Amino acid sequence: MKNLAIPLVYFAGIISAISAIGALIHYAAIVGGTGWFIFFNAPQQVVASSRAGTWLAPVSTSIIGQLMTVCAAYAFSALGRLPRLPLPRLMLAGMAGVCLLRAAVIVPLAINHPQLRNTFELISAVIWGLAGAGFLIACLTPVRQAQPLARTPLGTIT
Repeated sequence: MKNLAIPLVYFAGIISAISAIGALIHYAAIVGGTGWFIFFNAPQQVVASSRAGTWLAPVSTSIIGQLMTVCAAYAFSALGRLPRLPLPRLMLAGMAGVCLLRAAVIVPLAINHPQLRNTFELISAVIWGLAGAGFLIACLTPVRQAQPLARTPLGTIT
């Protein structure tokens, strides 16, 4: 991977790792119940689902958590920090598309939905846009394999 691309891919990986923490928060919200969904500004439909005990809240929250975990794994695989995962270019391209779409869609959505005109949404859009650029760069450059650590005759890792 070209030296200039590595920092942006690392940024995508870090954002994805933070998203893995976000995934844990999503799973905790399922267990924590309606109060957690309200605290983390979940959409009204999800809060209503949690109150009613329907499937929308736990299923959608689980899916988002799983997607966040997959993003982290593929970003670190592209950097050679995890073993090569299946279909790396396809997955990285898909993640780049989703992240870039997430970043771009906030502008037209905010026109008709004033609740989306806030600092959190703006910062999220910028961060996910940068992460999407990192995934795109990772997709367009060779995916690195993790290098085994060299061992000295005494068995110490160098």
